Amino acid sequence: MTARAFLIAATATALCLPAPAPLRADAGDVVKLGAAAGILFCMANPQRCGMGGQSQQPTPRPTPGPTPRPPVQADPTVRTDQQALNYFDYGAGSADGVMGRKTRQAISRYQTYMGYPVTGQLAPYQRQTLVGAYNWAQAGHGAAYPGIYGQELLRAYQTETRGGDYCRETGRCPVQAASTGQTTQPRLPDMPTTSASMANACASSQMVTNASGPVLTPAGITGPDRARQAMDEQFCSASSYALSRSENLLDGSGMTDQALSENCSWVVDRMADQIGQLGSSSAVELTEAADRRIRDIGADMRQISDVAKVCLGYAYRTDDAQVALASALMLVGTGARPYAELVGHHLRGGYGTARNPDQAQGWYDIAFDALDRGADPAVRPSQSGERVAVMRAALRTGGLAGGGNATSSTGTGMPNFNLRQN
Repeated sequence: MTARAFLIAATATALCLPAPAPLRADAGDVVKLGAAAGILFCMANPQRCGMGGQSQQPTPRPTPGPTPRPPVQADPTVRTDQQALNYFDYGAGSADGVMGRKTRQAISRYQTYMGYPVTGQLAPYQRQTLVGAYNWAQAGHGAAYPGIYGQELLRAYQTETRGGDYCRETGRCPVQAASTGQTTQPRLPDMPTTSASMANACASSQMVTNASGPVLTPAGITGPDRARQAMDEQFCSASSYALSRSENLLDGSGMTDQALSENCSWVVDRMADQIGQLGSSSAVELTEAADRRIRDIGADMRQISDVAKVCLGYAYRTDDAQVALASALMLVGTGARPYAELVGHHLRGGYGTARNPDQAQGWYDIAFDALDRGADPAVRPSQSGERVAVMRAALRTGGLAGGGNATSSTGTGMPNFNLRQN
């Protein structure tokens, strides 16, 4: 074989070899053969390899353009979410079925108003309320609430689903008296006029946080305003955490809001005496009274605790301050002293009881002392130390200024929520 023929054959062999997998030790000879053949080919054909002065430049290949992206497919669920968000004035933009920045921002605004964890993504129960209210309003049921529009219709819908009457409970719906033609503002006689809306308070708190930044450390508390902001943020964080824990416990139980409302009245009935004494008895006295009340119920402590946790989160979701306060007191009575923090928040803000900052301090002290002794945190366990440090600093700096299936009182009559044990 001539030298030229050998070079051609060697080169062809090298070019035809398959691309090796990750190299093995015994592949070295093959690699060397290919490299040597290529070098020999270029030495014999300098013009072909660009080594000669008169080499011919290869024709450049056209650079391929970017591969066009396939069009984003519209999601019918997202489109319905957008339609509902727009109906309640959250500004999700065009209902195109595509999740974008405006839709996520609209969801965040909805979550803020409802007191949900603000994530920009709808959890199943959040979507159920949003879309359920939208379908309810589209069917004309909003006409029963004259003067109530936009976001407030969500409150009316929630109240109706739990068997309440939004107009009577809030006095927000002007009603034409049949005999006089005058506009009246009816209110339930037993509705506590001192009770503030927790959802509205957290919506306002979120706006302050967005404007000035959150208070994450004691160093961020530079005066009374920041101290009050810090306490508001911690209350809203605690209520959001309670809501999420409640939803986890209820997962798979099939409980409706109507059934929850009826059953959670059991919690309010059990703790009514303690709620009535919040303004006149010390935190220590009422804690001991709550202990005795829970012992009198005579039921399994785990079941009492789970029922109270479910009702606590449900109450924050539906803005029912009295149920939330009763649930927190019941949990304190089961021995879970860190829940006293929530009682303090309610007294500080006037949620479900008269506002009483002086009494609130004693409940915070009970919660903090329990945590110092190693009790399980009631709120965000991984952040408990930081939260307590912020609240203690805030309280030192002026943060106290704020912002049924009932049975006899001695029987248990406890609702069975079919809770998932976890």
